[in-house]
Amino acid sequence: MSTSINLGLTRIYSILDLLDKPYQRLSVVHIAGTNGKGSVSAYIDQIIMKSGFKTARFNSPHLIEPYDSIKINGQPIQKDDYNKTYNLINVVNSNNHIGASPFELLTATAIWWFDFQKVDLAIIEVGLGGRLDATNVFESPNLCIITSIGMDHMNFLGNNIEAVSKEKAGIMKTGCKVVIAPQIEQVAENTLKKYSEDIGCSQVVFARPATWKSEIVGLASMELLNKTQFEFFIPLKGDFQLENAATAILAIDLLRKTEYKFSTITNDHIKNGIACTQWPGRLQWVDISKIVKLTKTFQVLVDGAHNPPAAKVLRNYVDKQLQLQNKEITKTCNVCWIFAATEGKDISKILELLMRNGDSLFAVRFTNVEGMPWVKCYNSQVILECVNSLEQKVNSKVVDSLGEAFGQAFAGYNKQYQIVVLCGSFVECKKRVPAWIIHKWTKRLLEISIDLGSKLEPKLGYKYIQSSYLFEVVTSFINRPTKMCGIDKRLKRCKGDLAAGK
Repeated sequence: MSTSINLGLTRIYSILDLLDKPYQRLSVVHIAGTNGKGSVSAYIDQIIMKSGFKTARFNSPHLIEPYDSIKINGQPIQKDDYNKTYNLINVVNSNNHIGASPFELLTATAIWWFDFQKVDLAIIEVGLGGRLDATNVFESPNLCIITSIGMDHMNFLGNNIEAVSKEKAGIMKTGCKVVIAPQIEQVAENTLKKYSEDIGCSQVVFARPATWKSEIVGLASMELLNKTQFEFFIPLKGDFQLENAATAILAIDLLRKTEYKFSTITNDHIKNGIACTQWPGRLQWVDISKIVKLTKTFQVLVDGAHNPPAAKVLRNYVDKQLQLQNKEITKTCNVCWIFAATEGKDISKILELLMRNGDSLFAVRFTNVEGMPWVKCYNSQVILECVNSLEQKVNSKVVDSLGEAFGQAFAGYNKQYQIVVLCGSFVECKKRVPAWIIHKWTKRLLEISIDLGSKLEPKLGYKYIQSSYLFEVVTSFINRPTKMCGIDKRLKRCKGDLAAGK
């Protein structure tokens, strides 16, 4: 088994062909891009589920364990099922001396399992690039999506936007339908457009960002393919979700208009699906008081910004939060960053975008990632040197452990800085945010109806409440499970008895 990144399709085809070509029997939405792939896939997954279909979703890298990257109807494959399927794939790999990489084995496991489960639609996120990625085995995907493209993985994909865009465009197939998300660089959009024309895609839709009608409550608006206005609530934080949500909605709109199988999807299905979407590790506020054994709440912003475009988005969000917190404060407001990154990332540019004069940074390391032996962490001293070379004056230091970083961050909270941010490569966030925080309230939130209109519509003028509102209600009690009744009471004040499955 190869333990390094070795792009190419020969090995994955060899395995899957020996397993009766399961990739040929799946209906697929294939998603490539630099940023936004996960959010777009999560939106589409929820919409399709709300429409009554059986869905599958494959995201990488994994959140907590390798098997949680493989989901059916939003739920990770059972560990026993994963182990049996993975072992089957690995036996085929070993007996035939194929030499597949861990990611290729994981991808083959997902595709075989999705076919075995007879799902209605599989939503597949590219691992790296697109053209030579192990997920690129689908000869006639129902739909291809290209999200925002930026400079990342340059040692594999090329050192300019045009080269990277060509690699991402490689998931497009002759005759397939394509949705292209808003692009930061015009050259990326031009490259994708030309590629789609050259290979003869049947239909190409260029998404444009939705717009806020009320950012406070998350109400957004956009234009559908038939030019009608469509209003919906976005539960995920950050202005970039205007692009991600619009891309997902246009993808569904195109799918339901061109595929009879999905023609029953309604606008209400889309609204409900978007409103119920969750995507941990992206601009997520987490109370870590339990981790560091504090007696008072300590909220940390967790985000997986690991390339320059994502870093810019994160900094903009942090600045907006500082403005909201300090409307009447004229002094400079600083941020504490707990940061780690995988080798190969452009950390100089990332840190330049994140840091401001007076900020603090704790450089940390993450341990080896299961199933991803090629992922190596930057030495903390290298991160420190990059910070010290910036024009901005930043208080930086190497910290040996996460506990120490959180402890020191708490000591300076509301004194030296107003916000603490844990960010960098996704593996860092996922190692740091425990599963109990990410999953504790998911089932409960999904059990609570989001249709709160009968009580709120007269005052607020809309029918649906975003699930982030419910999430904020719940997280206010995140470390006090005995207060669950308090959550129910607050929700009941909005509309009757909303608590399901007691």
